Amino acid sequence: MKRLHGGARDPAILDFSANVNFLGPPAGVRSLLAEAAKQIDRYPSADAAPLREALARHHRIPRECVLAGNGASELIYLAAALFRGRAGRVVTPAFTEYEDACEAYDVRLGAASPDVTFVGNPTSPEGRLRPREEILSLPGVRIVDEAFMDFAAGRESLLEAATADPRLIVLRSLTKFYAIPGLRVGFAVAVPDTLRKLQLLQPPWSVNQLAQQAGVEAIRDTAYAERTLRELPPVREELRKGLADLGLEPCPSEANYLLCRIPDAGALERRLNAAGIAVRNCDSFTGLEPNRFLRIAVRARHENLRLLSALTAIRRDS
Repeated sequence: MKRLHGGARDPAILDFSANVNFLGPPAGVRSLLAEAAKQIDRYPSADAAPLREALARHHRIPRECVLAGNGASELIYLAAALFRGRAGRVVTPAFTEYEDACEAYDVRLGAASPDVTFVGNPTSPEGRLRPREEILSLPGVRIVDEAFMDFAAGRESLLEAATADPRLIVLRSLTKFYAIPGLRVGFAVAVPDTLRKLQLLQPPWSVNQLAQQAGVEAIRDTAYAERTLRELPPVREELRKGLADLGLEPCPSEANYLLCRIPDAGALERRLNAAGIAVRNCDSFTGLEPNRFLRIAVRARHENLRLLSALTAIRRDS
């Protein structure tokens, strides 16, 4: 990874820079990990078969169309490796890991007629939900990163379509929605022939035992998913309105973060850091004007109020 990211390291910092579900991990996952730790002297399933089977049942798709990965990031790199030396395109603004993976495997970006196109849905860092038809109109094989699609309740998802369309590979992450980024667990969905090719590029035991078990337990907890989809939208809207009232120009979002346009992103980031609050400076995202954008995760109401209070104080002192 050329451009590191992943949230604040200091636990004393209130971290709005990482887009993780503000509810925290499901209770069942927390309990399971305490018990699963007793099994670390055993090898996990080499191909994460129990997790793949659980994901297939959960999404009502064929097991042979599902490949588990060490987070969506590993799957982005596997997808790029599949198109080594060929022409590609990244739809921007975009997560920089698409470009980094393409560079690692000599996928030549910028071609008029690409063999492969990487696109996020919902987009990162914007949080915009693209219509299915817009994505299906893109050239080449479409690598669709749906890491934040669970926050949009699956609307416009191409997960099922990818099981039958050889020009689609859909990537998903469990780490954001279920608040388990430290475990690194995601999955890809594609037609069986494409899945077999991706699997040949993946080392065995890529997904560890704890991640496999936590993934199975997380998707089993439908009440947690329902609670997230019930509680997130009003909290996000309250934060969006508060940021807008302070002049930060937040973009509409279907995910658990808000992209804000401001005159001097670097200066505001530093002042918030001094107040014990981390936000994401978006200078590393491809396709955005430098020093004009911050991305802010949606957190619990009392934490969002602390952010808004800090921003009010900064505005007052400016």
